Amino acid sequence: MWCSYCGKYITKTDVTEGKTCCAGCGRVLFEDNFTEDCTFVKGASGQSKLAGSFVRTVQSDESLSRQRTLQDAEYGIENMVYALGIDGGASIVRPAVAFYTIALERNFTRGRRKEQVEAACLYIACRESKKPYLLIDFSEHLRINVYVLGAVFLQLCKLLSLEEHPIVQKPVDPSLFIHKFTDRLFRDRQHLSISRTALQIVASMKRDWMQ
Repeated sequence: MWCSYCGKYITKTDVTEGKTCCAGCGRVLFEDNFTEDCTFVKGASGQSKLAGSFVRTVQSDESLSRQRTLQDAEYGIENMVYALGIDGGASIVRPAVAFYTIALERNFTRGRRKEQVEAACLYIACRESKKPYLLIDFSEHLRINVYVLGAVFLQLCKLLSLEEHPIVQKPVDPSLFIHKFTDRLFRDRQHLSISRTALQIVASMKRDWMQ
């Protein structure tokens, strides 16, 4: 989880208090308190009743189901990486699966299509690693409207507390895509000089505040 106060991903969970804290600054990022103590409250009729709600114990079959779900998600993300030609291998798959794990634990996957959540997690991992891929690349692969996938991406960023992260705040650097496009358009060595010229133009635009 992203900590907007110190700008780190490092988090730790205090199981006894049900709190997720930043290991860097110690600030509480998420709190999920529950207790085994019984308390009673009076209802509208004046009768006492048990307060709170029961938390079901996680059984072994549920743990196996969760493990299968994560394995399926990892397999889906790996297939998407291969289909889109994203380099990096495990260095891209691992953080994407980590994002999906958090989404699963927070019930973010409930009511949403599995492949859309996988694509959003992989897109965040690509943005973090500065890979030259846009959200529309993922939407075209899934054959869905880019605005549908964009909504899932923004909701996931909110869940991960990434609203103030550069992934969301800063626009994509156009220089990341130059080599990708020139390599597709020009098959000879000419694309190297074209890439250099394009990068110089982008750098000039940045200096002149034209980006």
